[in-house]
Formats: sequence, structure tokens, C-alpha cells
Amino acid sequence: MRIVIYISRAKHRFTARDLADLRDVAAARNRSLNITGLLLFDGTRFVQALEGDAAAVQLVMDRIANDSRHDNISYFKPIETDHRQFNWWSTEYRDENDLCDGGGFLDRVMKHVADVKCDSIKAAFIGFAALSLRRRLTT
Repeated sequence: MRIVIYISRAKHRFTARDLADLRDVAAARNRSLNITGLLLFDGTRFVQALEGDAAAVQLVMDRIANDSRHDNISYFKPIETDHRQFNWWSTEYRDENDLCDGGGFLDRVMKHVADVKCDSIKAAFIGFAALSLRRRLTT
């Protein structure tokens, strides 16, 4: 089993509808390939972990690499493992409610990764959410 994590920048502003459509299509596609993981969006950047059979993960990564909705893709070193870190596939994004309660996004992300055993994966997602909050507070 392979785990791939990447971070990228959105090329345009995403509406709540855009994000819901992205979530629904990705969830259906990932289910069909037995891929689990987590996708976060902070209003500017995406970070995603995909895990499953190496060939299936590569198929999804190839599609993502050619997706015109984002650019500046950076990849973490792939992880080979015998067991899943995520038993589901989920999405989370910072929304307008987080503008009043900035910690909400971070709190939700921490719940999503609470059962993740790999500390580097957990740190990547918590760090992403924390930096997102910090950027919001300083801009």
C-alpha cells in the first residue's frame, strides 16, 4: 500500500458549491478505487493524503497533476506501508464560519487525524491547518 501527500495552490476562488462538487466527485472516484485519505482546503491551498494500492494512487495522482484548478504541486516523499492511516476518505475546508471562530478549522482537522498512527502525516495536516489560521490572523 502507498500513501502520497501533496500540497498545491488553487488557481481561482472556490465557492461552497465548487467544493461540494469536488468532494462528491472525488469521494465516488476514490471509493471505486478503494482509496482512503484526507483532503483539506484553506481557501488558497490544498493538502491531500491518498492511500491505497500503488497503481490506484498513481492513477488518481496523474489525474490531479493534470487538473487545471490548481498548480504549484509539491509532493511529500511517498510512504510504503502495510496498513491504512485513514479508514475513510474525507474532506475538510475552512469556511466563512471559521472567520469568526478561527480555531474551528484546526479543531476539525485534529479530529480527522486523531487516529492516524504516523506522526509525520498527522503533523503535516495539523501544521497546514495551524498555518492557515495564522495566515488568516495576520492578513
